[in-house]
Amino acid sequence: KLSLQLYMEAEICEQLRAKNGDLREELSTLHGNCEKLEKNNCQLKEELLKLRHHLETNMVDHSQIEEYKREVEERARQEIRQKLQEVNLFFQEQAASQDRLEQIRASHHESLRNQLKARIRDLECELDRIKNTQQDNTISEESALQAEVEKYKALYLEEVKTRRCVAERLER
Repeated sequence: KLSLQLYMEAEICEQLRAKNGDLREELSTLHGNCEKLEKNNCQLKEELLKLRHHLETNMVDHSQIEEYKREVEERARQEIRQKLQEVNLFFQEQAASQDRLEQIRASHHESLRNQLKARIRDLECELDRIKNTQQDNTISEESALQAEVEKYKALYLEEVKTRRCVAERLER
């Protein structure tokens, strides 16, 4: 029994030694991992310190940011107001220019209309003068023709008388 027990204990001891070896290997692996983790932890701490320092040096107070934001917004509002005033002024000038242009166009059209009316009156007067001159010429031509007709009529009548007399003489 004892030798069996000794044999079993030896087996257990062997198993425990194997297990102990495995655990030692795992422990050394874990120890190596632990060293790596410690190095990483140190590196991370250094990085954290650097980031904190960077954050402290580059971090602006929140109230300063809000103040700067308000200043920027106020400047933007002022610029917008100024631009709107400039645009309104431009539109007012544009409207005034448009009104002046319309007035100039209206006066120009009125001037052209008056010139055309005057020209039409002048042409009508000229036409009336030409008609009167033509009528006068026609009347004088008609009177000249009438006088000539009267002259030829008188001559004809005299000729007729003369022929009658000659015809009577011949008959006699």
